[in-house]
Amino acid sequence: MSGRLLALLVGIDAYPAPIPPLSGCVNDVTVFAEVLRDRVGADVLDLLVLTDAEATREAVTTQLSEHLGRAGARDVALFYYSGHGSQQATPEELWAIEPDHRNETIVCVDSRSPGSWDLADKELASLLDTVSASGCHTVVVLDCCHSGDGTRDAEEVVRLAPADPRPRPAWTFVGLDSTTTGTPGTPGTTRNTVRWTPAGRHVLLAACRSSEKAKEVTVLGRQRGALSAALEAALLGSDGRPSYRDVLRMVTADVTNRVTDQHPQVETPDATELDRPFLGGAIPAIPRPLTLSRLPDGWSIDSGAVHGVPEPIGDDTTELAVYPLTGETSGSPLATAFVTTVLPDRSMVRLTPQLDEAYVYRAVVTSIPLKPLLVGVVGDAAGTAALRRAAAQADETLVDLAEADGMTGENAVADLLVEATTAGFVITRPGVTRPLVPVVAGEAREERTILALERVARWLRLSALTNPTSHLPDAAVSVEVDAGTGPVGAGGTLAIAYAGSDAPRFTVRLANTTSTPLWAALLDLTEAYGIFTDAFPAGSVALGPGETTSVDLVGQVADAMWEAGTVSLRDQLMVVTSTLEFDPRSLEQDELDVSAAPPARATRSAGDPPKVRSNLERVLGGTRTRRLGPRASTAAVADWRTDSVFVVTTRPR
Repeated sequence: MSGRLLALLVGIDAYPAPIPPLSGCVNDVTVFAEVLRDRVGADVLDLLVLTDAEATREAVTTQLSEHLGRAGARDVALFYYSGHGSQQATPEELWAIEPDHRNETIVCVDSRSPGSWDLADKELASLLDTVSASGCHTVVVLDCCHSGDGTRDAEEVVRLAPADPRPRPAWTFVGLDSTTTGTPGTPGTTRNTVRWTPAGRHVLLAACRSSEKAKEVTVLGRQRGALSAALEAALLGSDGRPSYRDVLRMVTADVTNRVTDQHPQVETPDATELDRPFLGGAIPAIPRPLTLSRLPDGWSIDSGAVHGVPEPIGDDTTELAVYPLTGETSGSPLATAFVTTVLPDRSMVRLTPQLDEAYVYRAVVTSIPLKPLLVGVVGDAAGTAALRRAAAQADETLVDLAEADGMTGENAVADLLVEATTAGFVITRPGVTRPLVPVVAGEAREERTILALERVARWLRLSALTNPTSHLPDAAVSVEVDAGTGPVGAGGTLAIAYAGSDAPRFTVRLANTTSTPLWAALLDLTEAYGIFTDAFPAGSVALGPGETTSVDLVGQVADAMWEAGTVSLRDQLMVVTSTLEFDPRSLEQDELDVSAAPPARATRSAGDPPKVRSNLERVLGGTRTRRLGPRASTAAVADWRTDSVFVVTTRPR
């Protein structure tokens, strides 16, 4: 959408007798107005709200013509009505276009007053046809009954007003061309001839089928229309650009979970409109929260294998904190969810404690299962047995030793291979003959080998870390590296080279592309399995909306490595972005020493973990060890993501 959103919202609770009053209609339009103000720019939104005594038939029809009638070809026109729906007898002149001889109507506040009438469906269609004649995208939301009489549910308020028993002359209908020899309102000498003209060029989201009744429900202590509450949840629970088909699916699931015998409908003469963004894309895209809801087969989150949710690894699984959908993710969560089964499009979860099944909730990831480093072991039997004994004393979630049979070759599944020889242990990658480190020999060789494997495991786990349920947009904090030859963005590789003995320099630029404050850290994961977090003095840096920062770095191939034959090294520069402040410095580790075996020390290299302030710090700590214990109840909950860019430094011979 490149134009404006012109919206007319009408909500009526205070109906005069004999029409039963309602309680949630003003709430409906007030809340929807807040959603539009929050999500649509002030320079785009042109909003008019009529409630209770303001919502007369004359005011509604006038503003439909005048307010929405200003919509141009690039604009979106929205009419949102929350109130009573009803029926009235169709004048005989309209029987040809109304086979059941009953008009469906919306009830204005003065519709049953002398000289006034309900606004019939044909009148509304005619008014909207005039609006859409400019070529604008026209949308109607009706949270009211369409027809039916039935009995009133004792526990639900039904938005159905009694039918108007008064006979209504055809000439009182807006949008009808009529010819008569008499005077309007008096019998003529010949029969009226009436022609109905609207083309119906609009999309309608209706609260229910024509044979059903729209209900009011209580949501978070406020009376609301079931459709209106569901539509609010759908927009807040999406990225802001769901299609009409998506909206129908979401509101139907919500409404049918709350009430019975009410099924929302989307009606349009053009089926291609169903795949158009709701409101023509007038609501800009924002990060969509991860949602949790109860479906017929159980509780589930709306992300699955196609979104990257990992399968549980033994007892280790994705853990989520659960909050109200529209609330803050601070303080104690309502519940904790544990993923039990990962399906293609969603994941089944177990809840502690149980929650009200009628609501949709927001879920935030607090822990992700990370696979241990799978190490194939071959060679001398005594050496392999000693290595296994050392591994049993180490952090077994980081390193998993297995027999190498079937783990090598074209279908290799091992991350590393260790060969036990009489001289010591040789660590290699599958299919690569060059050892990662020189042969680990001498005293405590087994423990020092496990230490090296754990260090590689931490590096590999961190280098592959992603948040499959993040709803921060791509490049929330954009990253670019530039050596003067043009910037390279996330996912790309910058190639730089020494000029003689001078190491090449380059710049990393970070920019917050969103409208909210974010924190970012720049991690350097070197090819020699070092992890460095010193780009910013505090580990991470705060970036306000639109704010940028830069870091000047030097690409290096160390003298010892170059003299040993290494002429090119690849660094992974990982940007970790978070909605809350965090400190990644506990991740830091030196490179594996390629000139000597690692120094002897205890195998349990991860001591007491640092104090965890947020779910992100807990996840980052999980790349070092899974021995973090339960999530702290005071830990804040952040949304986070990772993006990487690569730098290849060449030092020619």
